[in-house]
Amino acid sequence: MNEKTGEVRRFHRFTPRLPRLMSAGGSCDVCDSPLHAHTGPVSSRTYAFPVREVAAAFVAVGTGASYARAADRARVAVGRPQLGGEQGGALVAEWLDLLAPVVLDAHAERAWPETLVLDNTWFMVENRRTHRQTLAFHVLGAYGYPAGARRGRVWALSASHQATQANWEAFLRTLDVSDPPKLVITDGNAAIGNAVRAVWPAQPGPSLPVPFVARCEHHLHVNGVEAMEGDGIGGWAHWLRRRLDTAFLRTEGWDELHEKAAGFASTQTWLAGIGDVGVQVALRHLLPAHHSTAALDTALGTVRDFLDSRSFVLRNKRRTNLALGLIRLHLNGVDLQSRYHSLVRQHLDANGGVLPPQRAGKDTGAGPRTDRARRAVASLRR
Repeated sequence: MNEKTGEVRRFHRFTPRLPRLMSAGGSCDVCDSPLHAHTGPVSSRTYAFPVREVAAAFVAVGTGASYARAADRARVAVGRPQLGGEQGGALVAEWLDLLAPVVLDAHAERAWPETLVLDNTWFMVENRRTHRQTLAFHVLGAYGYPAGARRGRVWALSASHQATQANWEAFLRTLDVSDPPKLVITDGNAAIGNAVRAVWPAQPGPSLPVPFVARCEHHLHVNGVEAMEGDGIGGWAHWLRRRLDTAFLRTEGWDELHEKAAGFASTQTWLAGIGDVGVQVALRHLLPAHHSTAALDTALGTVRDFLDSRSFVLRNKRRTNLALGLIRLHLNGVDLQSRYHSLVRQHLDANGGVLPPQRAGKDTGAGPRTDRARRAVASLRR
């Protein structure tokens, strides 16, 4: 500012707010317009890769690609040599630390839906020297149906070493719990049921407690078939099997199943263990029209397909959960590279084209190069 005139002097900026990589010419990949040397792809002031390659890497990770494979693709795209091993995958792992939250926050769920489906899967790892298998981690999953929706979506995925009641409570509290779901569907897992009741103590509603915790009808049917096989009932045409097919739809069918099961010891034992299901059957017509965990089971099966072959190397809890977030977006069909690219560009623009230093999310002291005596336990191991 000029002290005499009060005039504000504006300095000319010679570089754009978002810098661009120099281009060797050619044409745009999207619109085929000719490119000049100064119109290359947008990048950060501190990163050597264009933003579009970060977005492409996130899409690849969401479809199950390893960090190393996604990083190799990014290097090839900009004409750099590929790197092997852990060093190669570190590039995308660090992008996850810094930029994946930008993408995930834009697609984040804020509260739980009207119908909430909960289940989990787990991953085992084998010691190559002793061939002994141990637990690596669990993935806790939630699938949701908003009020009035016939089709749902994967609501949340989270990696945790254990799947105890405390883990499930922490998982449920990651979103706003002030408005409880009307219906929660589980496969009968006690840890999940206890966690739901701890987070949302049952409140009396007009006709049923809220939230109402229901058992998956598919799992009930499968368990019933197994119990009947113990009584020598193996064919679908048996009259008791036919009664099972409709036993969870209305009270008359449920009561008749109990009546007809007299004299079948295995079936009676099974029915005695699920006596509370009778309440679920009686109130079924008042609940939202969702009755199984099948949609979530399918999603968790895809997660297993994506991660099982490399679960041993997934030790960093933060990065694994960020990768699971990208997988969730893929499962929900919203993993658009153009959308990711726009979100990262907006973030860069808001920060003057500068990103924080990399290596922020490393499990310090947990890497294979750390001396064994001083090595810390990775955040997804116990």
